[in-house]
Amino acid sequence: MKKILVVEDDTSIRELLVEIFEIEGYEVHSSSNGLEGIYSLEKQIPDVILMDIFMPIMDGFAFRKEQMGNPAWNLIPTVAMSAQNQKEEELMTLGLTNFISKPLELDHLLATIRSLT
Repeated sequence: MKKILVVEDDTSIRELLVEIFEIEGYEVHSSSNGLEGIYSLEKQIPDVILMDIFMPIMDGFAFRKEQMGNPAWNLIPTVAMSAQNQKEEELMTLGLTNFISKPLELDHLLATIRSLT
């Protein structure tokens, strides 16, 4: 079973994503901020990470920096999502696999995740 880590601070979005991916057959782990996401990575390595950019405690930029600094995690495909308009060059510094704008389009999100797992 493919594993996905969802790192999203908005409870309703996080719970909805967990439910959707479980229905799609994924084993889903979720975290409400980047720091919790790092703790989750220490316990189990997912096949793909779906993360929000702007979160409390540890945002997506800091999360990604920690992820990229760890050889066990730095090759995990990572998809960022945000409602904020990001400058492309700022996102490129994160070395992301993909970026999805919020509000999320479910078909596009699922196709993106499927293509990575």
